[in-house]
Amino acid sequence: MLITKNVHQLSGIKSTGVWGANVFLLLDKSITLVDTGLKGKAASILGEVKRLGYAPSDIANIIITHHHADHAGSLAELKKTTGARILAHHSDVPYIDGRLPQPGPARPRWLGKALAPFSRFWGTVPVSVDTLINDEDVLPVLGGVRILHTPGHTPGSISLYLPQSKLVIVGDLLANRFGLSLPSMLFTVDTAQEINSIKKLASLDFDIVCFGHGRPLLHEAQQKVAHFAERLKSRP
Repeated sequence: MLITKNVHQLSGIKSTGVWGANVFLLLDKSITLVDTGLKGKAASILGEVKRLGYAPSDIANIIITHHHADHAGSLAELKKTTGARILAHHSDVPYIDGRLPQPGPARPRWLGKALAPFSRFWGTVPVSVDTLINDEDVLPVLGGVRILHTPGHTPGSISLYLPQSKLVIVGDLLANRFGLSLPSMLFTVDTAQEINSIKKLASLDFDIVCFGHGRPLLHEAQQKVAHFAERLKSRP
């Protein structure tokens, strides 16, 4: 899906299922890949890169919005193939590089403990992160990509704000499958923090929002996100 002339979204049917999570290509002098889908999706992603007229070596950066397997599952294979620099928020890096195991369901606690023996099904291949990114960092891509630390779903969840395009890529800060919604509460570590991050996002000036799960909002996106954030005010 062409979002803008420089931002492409790779996704499955109705943006769910096939890729695990939506994947984004930021096209500049080189390519910045945002998230990598489930394990086993590297070939499909690289096929799309070639279809656009680029080589795998043109992928210079891979940004991970958060450590979950549906977003970082193909990271190891893509790193090996492309040699790209890996960027992630420091709070999620231990889960990406393997110092900490993928935690699985965050709530209820009994479910996480019960499913612990099956953690291999949501695990990822450890990958070293080359660059730690923090809130308000600006990456020199497409006129400047501003990093927003938007924790809640995971401690190190980030969103990417492209002011020149008035576009935001939010990872799993929000979903848009059947209208705007919170991400899966089963895998969200701090709901109150998640809501605060959504309110932070709503204060920005943007027209387009792209999600890890669901179709993008291409018109009046800020107003829709702000309205959704307002409805969350009374929630804990």
